[in-house]
Amino acid sequence: MLERAHVVFKTHLDIGFTDFAAKVVAKYYTDFIPTAIHTAKVLRERKAPEQFIWTTGSWLIYEYLEKASSAERALLEQAILAGDIVWHGLPFTTHSELMNASLFASGLRLSQELDRRFGKHTIAAKMTDVPGHTRGIVPLLAQAGIKFLHIGVNPGSTIPDVPPAFVWKHSNAEEVIVMYQRGAYGGFSVVPNSPAALAFAHTGDNYGPPSIEGVYDIYQRLRGQIPGATITASTLDAVAQDLLLVKESLPIVTEELGDTWIHGVGSDPLKVSQFRELSRLRQQWLVEGRLKEEEQQMKNFSRLLSMVPEHTWGMDVKRYLDDWTHYLPAQLRSVRQQENFRQIEASWQEQRMYLHDAIAALEPSHAAEARDRLKRIAPRPVSTEHFQTVQDWSAAFDTPHFTLAFDTHHGALIRLSQKANGREWAAETNPLALFRYEVFSQADYDRFIEQYIINKSQNLSWASKDFGKPGIEHLIKEHRSWLPLISGMYQRQDESGTHLLLEMTMPQESATEYGAPRRLTLEVDLPHDEPLIQITLQWFEKQANRLPEALWLSFSPQVFDAQGWSMEKMGQWISPREVIPDGNRKMHAVGTGVSYRDAQGSLLLETLDAPLVAPGKPSLLNFNNQQPDLQKGMHINLYNNVWGTNFAQWYEEDARFRFVLRPADSAGQ
Repeated sequence: MLERAHVVFKTHLDIGFTDFAAKVVAKYYTDFIPTAIHTAKVLRERKAPEQFIWTTGSWLIYEYLEKASSAERALLEQAILAGDIVWHGLPFTTHSELMNASLFASGLRLSQELDRRFGKHTIAAKMTDVPGHTRGIVPLLAQAGIKFLHIGVNPGSTIPDVPPAFVWKHSNAEEVIVMYQRGAYGGFSVVPNSPAALAFAHTGDNYGPPSIEGVYDIYQRLRGQIPGATITASTLDAVAQDLLLVKESLPIVTEELGDTWIHGVGSDPLKVSQFRELSRLRQQWLVEGRLKEEEQQMKNFSRLLSMVPEHTWGMDVKRYLDDWTHYLPAQLRSVRQQENFRQIEASWQEQRMYLHDAIAALEPSHAAEARDRLKRIAPRPVSTEHFQTVQDWSAAFDTPHFTLAFDTHHGALIRLSQKANGREWAAETNPLALFRYEVFSQADYDRFIEQYIINKSQNLSWASKDFGKPGIEHLIKEHRSWLPLISGMYQRQDESGTHLLLEMTMPQESATEYGAPRRLTLEVDLPHDEPLIQITLQWFEKQANRLPEALWLSFSPQVFDAQGWSMEKMGQWISPREVIPDGNRKMHAVGTGVSYRDAQGSLLLETLDAPLVAPGKPSLLNFNNQQPDLQKGMHINLYNNVWGTNFAQWYEEDARFRFVLRPADSAGQ
């Protein structure tokens, strides 16, 4: 029998979505935080049983304290000391696997810094909306002292097949208790084997805290729901204490969950490439001791850089764009100057500005280095001035470490012989660096919505616009895909190594009627002094296309043991086949890249710019529990716009993607 309920008052923070991000944050500063302070103070002074404690992520509190006037800051400080306003252990909700471990850990330090400042000890954290996260966060949470993670999920999304409460275990010493809320940001959950329950009073996207009358209504509703129980305004930390008492009785989960929304980050290749480059530079500075975590410029840089993987990437497409007609490139060109199109594009540009703001937070020498790094990774046409034309496209190229050859039609590597051990990594049936372009039809969306959206009678009216593309059924009848065609091949030798260049074009229909880039270049560089292959794919002359599309680069090496694949996510190597049912078995965001190993050797594929990897085959809009066929390699998603919600809906910029293949003749990692 339930004896008591922890009422946790919280608002879901979207830094964007309901408006421009800057306006959303201003609303919290000028309205929501003062309202929460006032409501809590009034109810506390009334000494009634209906008290109010407002919980939010640490970022909002930290930022407000940094930017508020002295009078405003004093009011919040008083509210914190009175226990009226509390933070949890995470800054905000993120697509966690888009981050590296160091940057994720920097976000956890915000709550630790607030704890030291106000004499608190935070042991609970919350993610909201995003359906799942990588197991790589578990040791980071544990090392930061977080004992409990609550995950509340978007009401229309399938959640991983996990118990309502469990211990998520990475190793014997690294674990966190997790409570999952299906179909809600936060609701009513019983603490297993306990007389206690968690009752979230959770308002929706940027709705703000309830009024005083609203607080009374919440208590009245809960008293009707659990008569006889003591209902108390509480915190996630207090819920964590109750869960810790029953931890030994909770089921254990060791599998990867993944993020079934992660494909959304493929909607802005420039932003993601620059984010990854700056994340690596940040890590380099820390490793080399050139900056330290506790330095103020590093704190500011990290906080602003973390805004990129925050889960809101623009304004609500169904509300602000609200157009279900103009999808094809020609249609899109005719309306892009209309206010709704200009406004939604401006919201995506606002999100890109986090990168520039992060650099601006650095001192001049570090800022200059960061800008130089971004300049160096920008796409740029390759001059053939110092190359020799290759007349025989079927020719094999011999280098100190490898012999290689290309498919004479589509430009992929179909031979990669490793001289150290004679291993053949590529073949006509196992190409490496094969580019493809595809467009999707309504049938793809019908399948996905049937597979993925839950509680359709309640959710389909909005979910069909967030997760679908209404109206495309009038423009495209079937799913289609195209491969490139070689138009030129070139070779250059110098002291550093062998340099090969392929120029390719896409079939005319794909580039003129849809959104395939007209031109591609594939650079393959083989240094003399190291057994590796550097691959750079660039595209040029891509027109904006709102019709759903995806661009891929596939690597399907010849392998002896399909179980030998693993992916690096937040510093942890995870098998694509250890994802729990209803987690994301189709796509992952990786850090360094993916690795294959067997008794005869290993192959590391580093992907510097594009994090999204589909194991087994290119896969979007097909949510099922089939395990990937890892004999068929790894497929890098370079760009997609299949999701709506608040992600960028078209892309027309040139792009550059860098990869490194590192074969080795032993299985050592």
